[in-house]
Amino acid sequence: MQQLRLYYWQGISLQGENCDGHQLGVCRQDIELQLLTDSIIPYRIKTKQNRTLKGWSRKTLIVFFQQLESMLNAGLTLAVCLELLMSNPPSPIWRIIIELLLKKIVSGEKLSQALAQWPQIFPSTVSALIRAGEFTGHLPDSCLQVVRVLKQQQVLHDELVAALRYPCITLLFLIITTCGLLVFVLPEFALMYQSLNAPLPRFTQLLIQFAHFFNIALPYSFLIGAIFLLVARYIDPKYPKWKLARHRCIRHIPLLGELWQYRHLSLLFSTLSSTQHSGLTLLDGLHLVTNIFSSPLWKQRIEEIYRRLHTGEKLSAAMAYYPEYPPLSLLLVRSAEETGQLEKTFSQLATWYSQQASVLSRQLTQRIEPIMLGLSGGLVGCIVIAMYLPIFYLGEALG
Repeated sequence: MQQLRLYYWQGISLQGENCDGHQLGVCRQDIELQLLTDSIIPYRIKTKQNRTLKGWSRKTLIVFFQQLESMLNAGLTLAVCLELLMSNPPSPIWRIIIELLLKKIVSGEKLSQALAQWPQIFPSTVSALIRAGEFTGHLPDSCLQVVRVLKQQQVLHDELVAALRYPCITLLFLIITTCGLLVFVLPEFALMYQSLNAPLPRFTQLLIQFAHFFNIALPYSFLIGAIFLLVARYIDPKYPKWKLARHRCIRHIPLLGELWQYRHLSLLFSTLSSTQHSGLTLLDGLHLVTNIFSSPLWKQRIEEIYRRLHTGEKLSAAMAYYPEYPPLSLLLVRSAEETGQLEKTFSQLATWYSQQASVLSRQLTQRIEPIMLGLSGGLVGCIVIAMYLPIFYLGEALG
């Protein structure tokens, strides 16, 4: 997906009048083409912001669609709703986006079509659910479904970040403390003992040798790490099989792989439940789900299931080919196909896997915490013992 930028333009209309405004696009040529389509000849186009607009906060989107749903239920037209939302935006850039949406709506475009033009801001899930609401005539209900899906994604994201925050911070401080002791403190002790001609225990000698090697290798380690990150950033988009292989390995990591699996299952079934409620067919819902996953492994699995459904297989039979779907989900989906209650079953599975992901998040933190404390205490303790152990031999050296 190409990165989106906000541009400010100035131009001349066909009537010879000067005009200006803002526009969203991936490059200047894109902006020029949009303006020429609107019968405007641009003579100045500049980037409004230097940074690219990679995405928007889910919380901002949640508030936007919550307010839109409330206004539509109150009987206001879509154009009036956007005008009211534009009067009190969360940020100046968001006001520009709502203004551009309003122009498209006034010109005759549907809301789903306008949203689909900016997938970097409005995910494909959002535009598809809105399109289903426009098709069925229940646009407020679709806005509510959008809010539910976005909230589900936000909860899963927050839980994963909360589970990994403490271990990452502990590991960071452990690395900083260990590097500080090895680079600055231990060499000073080694020089002091050397000047006193004090005999050093074997353990201290080994640690001093390791510190000497560490000081030499540290710059090269940073260089190799930077090169590795650059190569990984280049390889991921150029070679999708590399990223696919990494995600397959994640599945086999104890606890973390299971948490990652349940997080994606919860997102999958909550989205399918929303698409079923909005009136989309199962095939359309699966086609929509392929666009919400960033993981190539899950995207590949959904695409393969989609192709199997096209050949006439049932959803439960298609899911049974892949180990990512636990027996519980296969059993419930199979029974739902027989009773015709797919929407209810998808909702139950989404709730179940969301709860399991929350439980695993807490377990992950509880299990990693003592490991990190033991590791940090052991490393720092070994270094301190190695530094102070030769003190017991200072008496012999001074005598």
